[in-house]
Amino acid sequence: MNLRTLSTSLLALTLVAAPAWAQSSDADVTLAKAQEAARMKVIAKVSQAFVAIGGGSGVIISADGLILTNHHVAGSRPVGSTWIVTRPGGVFVRAKILGTDPRGDITLLKLVKSGPYPYVKLGDSDAIQVGQAVIALGNPFGFSKDGTPNVTVGLISATHRYQGGYSDAIQTDAAINPGNSGGPLIDFQGRLLGINGRIAVRFGTRSNTGIGYAIPTNQIKAFMPQLMKGKVGHGVVRGLSMEDTPAGGTGALVRRVRSGSGAAAAGFRNGDKIVRAGGRAVHNSRRFEGIVGTYPAGDSINVVVKRDGGEVALQVTLEARDRSSRSSAGRNRTGGYLGVRLSSPERGGAEVEEVVAGSPAARSGLQTGDVIRQFDGTNVKNVPHLIKLLTKSKVNQTIKLSVLRNGTLETVRVRLGKKPAR
Repeated sequence: MNLRTLSTSLLALTLVAAPAWAQSSDADVTLAKAQEAARMKVIAKVSQAFVAIGGGSGVIISADGLILTNHHVAGSRPVGSTWIVTRPGGVFVRAKILGTDPRGDITLLKLVKSGPYPYVKLGDSDAIQVGQAVIALGNPFGFSKDGTPNVTVGLISATHRYQGGYSDAIQTDAAINPGNSGGPLIDFQGRLLGINGRIAVRFGTRSNTGIGYAIPTNQIKAFMPQLMKGKVGHGVVRGLSMEDTPAGGTGALVRRVRSGSGAAAAGFRNGDKIVRAGGRAVHNSRRFEGIVGTYPAGDSINVVVKRDGGEVALQVTLEARDRSSRSSAGRNRTGGYLGVRLSSPERGGAEVEEVVAGSPAARSGLQTGDVIRQFDGTNVKNVPHLIKLLTKSKVNQTIKLSVLRNGTLETVRVRLGKKPAR
């Protein structure tokens, strides 16, 4: 083929391809504009259900005015008391606290004035997939002066993340900052997938790092009956000590079953390998704890263990985490004030069940699910031991805590305060 023939052929191909390319580009632009318009419509609709509360956020989930937010946003006041919340347009309305879940970091309120109100429907958080696009609405840094939310868009980065009290969290890279707490994480159909509540921080700066966590709606649904009645409690299997399987293995190995415990009554044995709980796969010990943490105390779940080459199904009734082991540590009569409520886990130490809003613990970044292992270099045996150490401390003393958080030991420095008046 000579040069003239080649040039003629290339010109012909260009002339043929150009209209097709133009048509394809026009179609893509039209589709993109349609998707943008649909997204803006969803955001506009959901924004009408948004509320600003305190320094945080919330969302209306029913026509009669039920509101979901974080416990650390609105749970510092007793059940039955009220908050003034701000709806879009700067409309101030009163909302009454119906119930709160300190460990799960959820508070349920209801608008005092009769509706109907615009609201967001609860979605199925178990149906979400990694890579799915999501929208976060919130009040970052208190910027929403008139109740109009700030909007960010991102992806589902991971699901079923164990973050202590956030035992089955959704992870997203949608920008979430202080003030977004309690706000909705929604899909592009406007359905509520979760309530945003935590961010991973670096270098001590409390700003977005691309890792945010939301409490999934399906977990909230499980606790809704108790939230409607007041304060709730998460379930736990007592008397069960576990460890992860060797590298490459899956499941949670039962290391020890305490005699006379709930775990013993359910039929667990030393050496069992837990592979499923509540119909969900168990990859390691934290995943088992995460699954159990999504159920209220008193619920029964099916647990499947591998034993002697076969599988055995056990029915387990969950006990309350805050039974007799719970203590208002930090409200000791003498010494410094920490501002937490604790329980004694099977593995030793003192586990944080609740962080009092505005307390030294809250200011230092302690979280529900943290297990305090050391207090200023002294190993913590259990809750009474920690209370004893606090009793010997002083107001305004800065202490160093060694905390087990999501499998990693971290150091948290706390300046103890003065016990507040009752």
